[in-house]
Amino acid sequence: MSKKSVWEIFNEECPGVADAYIKLSKEIASHECLEEKTRCLILVGIYSTTRDPVALRHIMGLAKQAGATKGEIESAALLAFNTGVTFAELSIPLIADYFNQ
Repeated sequence: MSKKSVWEIFNEECPGVADAYIKLSKEIASHECLEEKTRCLILVGIYSTTRDPVALRHIMGLAKQAGATKGEIESAALLAFNTGVTFAELSIPLIADYFNQ
């Protein structure tokens, strides 16, 4: 199995789509109404709700870089409980694993 991340493989296989996604993400982030930490915490909640472990791990790293604590990240993930317990039950173990590395 490849040691490349999912994103690295996707970027190699679909560079045009990857570039368009990066441009869109930068444009959304440049809206400048939310500070980076808040934006990342919202995305933690979104990716917890959609049960996307790859995106959740990525955004947790960005949230941590932006100054979010483990507790803040867990709090954002717990918001997924509002849509159903199974969504957040995936996120909390991923967060625990990420911070215990």
